[in-house]
Amino acid sequence: ISPKGEGKDEKESSLVAVRSELSRLPREIHRCLDDKNVHGAAAALISLFEVISSRSKSYPLANLLSGSEQIPDNITNSPLLETQMRMVYLHVQTLPARVEKLARRVLLQSAAKHGGARGTAAALSALDLLDVGRQKNAAPSSGPSQFTSRSTKLIDLYYESKAQLLNKLLNRLTLPTSVSAADATSVANSAEFILSKIVLILQYDVILHPYQIFVQRNFPVTNAHEKDVTEEAKTKNKKIVNDIMSSMPRFDSDLLKSKASRFLAAHLPLIRTKVKSVLMIIAGTTASKLGQIRQSLYDKTDGIECMNALDSSGVCTWDEAVSGMVDIRVVSHGTSFAPAVDSGKLSIGDDQGVAASNGHNGQQLGSSRRFSLWGALFSNTFSSLVHSLLTTSFHSVHARVVSTLRTSLARAPPFEYMLPHEAHRNALRIATDLDASLRKVSDDAHELLVHAEEREESERRLRQSLYVQTCEIMGRLLNELRRMLLVKQKEEDAIKELIVGRLCHLLKFRLASLPNLLDPKSSPAVLAGLGGGKSTGMISLMELSSSFDLADDDDDGLISIEEAMEAMESAFSGTHFQ
Repeated sequence: ISPKGEGKDEKESSLVAVRSELSRLPREIHRCLDDKNVHGAAAALISLFEVISSRSKSYPLANLLSGSEQIPDNITNSPLLETQMRMVYLHVQTLPARVEKLARRVLLQSAAKHGGARGTAAALSALDLLDVGRQKNAAPSSGPSQFTSRSTKLIDLYYESKAQLLNKLLNRLTLPTSVSAADATSVANSAEFILSKIVLILQYDVILHPYQIFVQRNFPVTNAHEKDVTEEAKTKNKKIVNDIMSSMPRFDSDLLKSKASRFLAAHLPLIRTKVKSVLMIIAGTTASKLGQIRQSLYDKTDGIECMNALDSSGVCTWDEAVSGMVDIRVVSHGTSFAPAVDSGKLSIGDDQGVAASNGHNGQQLGSSRRFSLWGALFSNTFSSLVHSLLTTSFHSVHARVVSTLRTSLARAPPFEYMLPHEAHRNALRIATDLDASLRKVSDDAHELLVHAEEREESERRLRQSLYVQTCEIMGRLLNELRRMLLVKQKEEDAIKELIVGRLCHLLKFRLASLPNLLDPKSSPAVLAGLGGGKSTGMISLMELSSSFDLADDDDDGLISIEEAMEAMESAFSGTHFQ
């Protein structure tokens, strides 16, 4: 065979190979699209455009995405090949936009529920492959900066998508200003569902998966446990990971940590504010359901099963991902989080830890502080929410007692017809209702706030809050009773003295809930001392009583407002409340 014949056969063989690829690749693209495999579709599109651009420069999109600069001089195309290339190009020219749309749709979903880290990595790879600016930056003159530009663009695109996803969920979390008792359960269930999705996004989409993809360049392909995967499957999974990650640039871990931390710093306060407003609405209708939501959220953030699930990827642990993605100083800047639960550790939700980090011990504490979604979002929210609920509940109890007493006084018969046992019965009913109301408020608060996983800390805070607010309601009630007796209206004065006197006697001996609510060991001063802290600003009951005794010059048990102010100033002299 002559050299001329060999060259002709080689050209024909090359044409056959090109035509074969032109026939195979479009089918491959559509198979990938049917399987929602955006990376496979993008890679096949690039391969197809490389084939087309290697034979012709008549197709701008193919030339741009393939990065082909010139065609060899000895390339000649048959009319049949030219026709086939034109038909294939017209068929697939709209597919890059379709693949990009599908990839962006993947990023706008929660990866924990749809596709996992593999789906996210495939979408990012597809967007990078089909970026028209990618090949422009690949010119030799662009240097290493092209990789920085590509990686920064992908990270920005990723977190912008997650911001849209979170904002969409937060908008769905908006509830009506008032909810009826009949709809309270459905509203609470809806809020719990949305909050659970937000937590999953923060855990997986914002922290865990970006660390696996951008930093470790490795991710779990399936949801199967690492011990259950065979060696053959591991090899196959490794090939899938390499195929996806080989098309993406290297990412700067410090840049990624900075962007992730700023993302959290911007969104955590928004989420926390929205969560508190929603929980306030739910708490007004069903406190028990609020307690269930609290337990559910704790299980989904700091619970044992949750931590095991986050650590089960076989690629990295949750603590490793947090260490590589979260800058505590950036995330905690300008925010207020709840106290930590774990002894010996300070979470990002620790008010004392944040305060100490701003002082001379900040550098020492910085290494021991850890990021906790429970502390950052929910712990302090529930604590302040319970305190607000207690305030509202105690005020409601006070208003009901005073209203009932005034009604009883208004309906009382004339003094000469009043029977002592009737006055005792009415006063006993008021005292019994007050005791039951105080006990119910306490039981509801314990059901809502005190849980096994952080019992010691939450119970300490609750006991202190109950102590302070019980002191307030009883003080207000006693002052109200004394004001009632100040009005001198002859016969009515005797009626008031009889009924109010009976009630005061019963309040002293029939309020069985007071010994627990006003346990001296629950006072802020005692609890501060037990916790190893200083009772700054605290005074004893004896000091307070002595100040008022000194202010009562005529020893009639009554003082004016000016004298009361002087007594308080004297009592708190030497403290920061002066």
